[in-house]
Amino acid sequence: MARTSEEIYAALDLGSNSFHVLLARFDGPRLLVLDRYKDNVRLASGLQEDGNLSEEAMARACRALEKIAERIRPLPPAYVRVVGTNTLRAAKNRDVFLARAEKILGVPISIISGLEEARLIYLGVGKDFTPEDRTRLVVDIGGGSTELVLGRNKPLKLESLYMGCVSFARQFFPEGRVTRRVYEKAVLAARSEVQGLVSEFSASNWDEAVGSSGTIRAIERVLHGMGLNQNHVITPEGLDQLAEAVIAAKYAEVLDLPGLDDDRRPVFAGGLAVLHGIFAELKIRAMHVSMYAIREGIIYDLAGRLHQRDKRVETIERMMEQYRADRPQVRRVNRFALSLLKQVEHQLATDAEQARRLLQWAVDLHEIGLSIAHSGYHKHGAYIVANSDMPGFSRQEQQLLSFLVLNHRRKLKQEPEAYGFVPDWRLVTVLRLACLFLRRRDAALLPAQVEIGFQGARCRLRVPAKWLNLHPLTREDLLQEKHLLSAIGVELTVSGKT
Repeated sequence: MARTSEEIYAALDLGSNSFHVLLARFDGPRLLVLDRYKDNVRLASGLQEDGNLSEEAMARACRALEKIAERIRPLPPAYVRVVGTNTLRAAKNRDVFLARAEKILGVPISIISGLEEARLIYLGVGKDFTPEDRTRLVVDIGGGSTELVLGRNKPLKLESLYMGCVSFARQFFPEGRVTRRVYEKAVLAARSEVQGLVSEFSASNWDEAVGSSGTIRAIERVLHGMGLNQNHVITPEGLDQLAEAVIAAKYAEVLDLPGLDDDRRPVFAGGLAVLHGIFAELKIRAMHVSMYAIREGIIYDLAGRLHQRDKRVETIERMMEQYRADRPQVRRVNRFALSLLKQVEHQLATDAEQARRLLQWAVDLHEIGLSIAHSGYHKHGAYIVANSDMPGFSRQEQQLLSFLVLNHRRKLKQEPEAYGFVPDWRLVTVLRLACLFLRRRDAALLPAQVEIGFQGARCRLRVPAKWLNLHPLTREDLLQEKHLLSAIGVELTVSGKT
């Protein structure tokens, strides 16, 4: 399917400091921005000592989403992607917030890992530059996390660190007071976070440093306004002089710097200390600033999903290679599973298109646990899927895939309750039956036709009677499967047909 210029995409980034929405369309390969909107929610400041978001912070966020919803509501849901980053990764009560937020937006929110955030940032920033045969360091300082990416046309190394402009402002400048001693302490803390990455991210490993995010753009604007940079490039000397100006002001609320927005003032010192520490530890001498960031990356990634360039497909392929999946068996099970799915795809709790993707990916990965041990390999595989860095996948998608892999054989296991997670036992049943019929790993031994259908709690399976008589072991397996499925309320009935 070719991408058309009429397609409008929306990316919403629920960051720890700000909520950003970007609406854009493509003119050939170029991204044309139609609308931008930002609301400084400062969600991370509402993260309490017990790990929960405060009611006040959630209310503030929901008010911002009500305004944003107006902009994205006219678009088809398939062209909208909403991601939650560090604060929503960390919040223990994020499910409470997600329930309220999704009701307002009308589309699901994907919680992404720090490394997936870094990948999307690089994807966006990379489109802001002409592709060249050179290695770039990309730095993005958010409200609660900082992403570092080393890339050469595509990401080569990704890292996500637990420091950001809001978290550092809370930790080191809680009353907005800035002293030399505390500022230097904050810079030292940032250097400590980066210290373990020096061997891979120091200046000897790249040709150019690029900064993205509101924090770095704000620092560049102020430096430019103060006449401390040339050609919009951030330098160590500029950061030193800017730090002196911030320390001289003593209090964040009275910072009077050219180009500094009022809403950036409370977290400016925190973000500056993070960047100062990164410059010092990685020996950065100059940093260009990109106007692109994670939002642009989300749109490029979303367009790829809709037009057969889905990063998730590449990730599944890589995992199959890494864990030495038996590809002939994967192909056999996939063909049979899809033949069953086609008969019942409109009887599932999962959308038909999503069910097809999830089923195929689950089959692709269902035996990767064998690389660890045969005993309980479905459990090993489920653990790998749930806990691996899987570029392109949200945490919710990984949970769904892990659930399918875990339950493709043996006793069925319920997942702990979580917002947005609805176990589709009918989809699980399709996967289990496909694996059961192909236990002998030979498609030639499959029955000529298997009919399946769901009605209420009942799953009706019709298999040629002659075939069943010739395959007593499979018939016995089906009797055992009937017992196992009854534990989660599915009544399997197997009948022979002439």
